Amino acid sequence: MAKTFHDEAGDYRKLHPDVAPPVVSGGDAGLDSAVKEVADLIISLHIGMADRMDDHGDKVAYARDSFHRHDVDVHGVFEDLMAGES
Repeated sequence: MAKTFHDEAGDYRKLHPDVAPPVVSGGDAGLDSAVKEVADLIISLHIGMADRMDDHGDKVAYARDSFHRHDVDVHGVFEDLMAGES
């Protein structure tokens, strides 16, 4: 699952050219400025979303690794406790 988050974040980043086309002139400096600001906002949201997917991938990997560490420890403790019971 962690790999999927990281892979999809990479794929999402590859869409950057599709969500960030060049801004054309509207003939009015105020309009051009507003359109550029909106385009910059869309780009930053796009990048932020990809970063969030990467963060979630890291968290899933940490949770998985933590589970494996604790799961092995619990079994090891149980086996140590039960060794004299046979």
